[in-house]
Amino acid sequence: MSSEYIYVHLDSVTNSVLSRGLTFFNYEKTVHNKPQNLLLLNDAKDIGEFDLHTGFRMIRGAQKVQDFFDAYKKGTYGMQYQLKWVDFESIELLHELTPVEISELLYLAHAYTHLHSPFNYKLQNNFIYLTMSDGSIKQYYRDIHLFYTMLAEELTKQLKERSIEKKLLFKRAKPVQPVSLELIKSIVPLLREGVCFSFKQLNVEDDICEIPIYLIEDRVRSLYEDHNELLAYLCFDYKKQSWFVKEEQPLAPGLQF
Repeated sequence: MSSEYIYVHLDSVTNSVLSRGLTFFNYEKTVHNKPQNLLLLNDAKDIGEFDLHTGFRMIRGAQKVQDFFDAYKKGTYGMQYQLKWVDFESIELLHELTPVEISELLYLAHAYTHLHSPFNYKLQNNFIYLTMSDGSIKQYYRDIHLFYTMLAEELTKQLKERSIEKKLLFKRAKPVQPVSLELIKSIVPLLREGVCFSFKQLNVEDDICEIPIYLIEDRVRSLYEDHNELLAYLCFDYKKQSWFVKEEQPLAPGLQF
C-alpha cells in the first residue's frame, strides 16, 4: 500500500533517523547481514525467551528472528505492541554487560535516545529500532549508507506504484529507473533539517513527475497539515529516465546541494 508521505529527520552525528512512512521492513532486501539475535527492549511478555542477566526477553537465531518479523508484519502481536529492539551478536558477550550498560538500554527504550554511544562493542549491534508513542520510528544504523539505499528504493517503489495508478494518463504504465545513491547523498543537508516527501501532492506534467519536499523539522504533528515551506522538488523525467532535484527557494548557507 502506498504511503502519502515519507518523513525523514536525519542526525548524521549519531547515525539515527526519525521517520514516518518507513520501517525496518522497507529494507529487509537491502540488508545482507540481517540480525542474528534480538534483545527486546519493551514488555514483550511471552515473545522469545527470558534472559536472566539483562532482564529482557530475547530472540536467538536468524530463522527465529525472521519468524518474529514476519509475525509482526502480519499483526500477530496486535497493534498495541510497540516494536523496540537492538540486535546482538553473541550471548556470551551479552552476559558481560554491566548493570550500568543494562540501565542505559532501559533508558534508551524509555527516552528514545542514547546516553553514550548507541553501538555497544559487547553487543556488536548494527541497529537499534524504536517505535515511539506517536507512531514515529527512530532507528540507529551503524552503516548509515543502508538507510540511504533503503530510502532510494522506497522512493522508487512509491513512484512506480503511482505510475501504475496513473497509467491512463500515459496510456500504459511507464518504467521508473531507481533513484541513485549519489542523488540521495546530495540531499542529505535537507534530510538533516527534517523534511517530508509528499506523494499526495505529486504532480505530473510534460513527462516530468515532481514530488514536493517540504520543511517539517521536528514538527512531526504538522506532517498531515497543509505545508507552506516548500524547499524543493524531487523530479523524475520519464523520457530521459533520470532523477534530479529542482530547488524551489534559496537554501540557507550550508544547506546547498
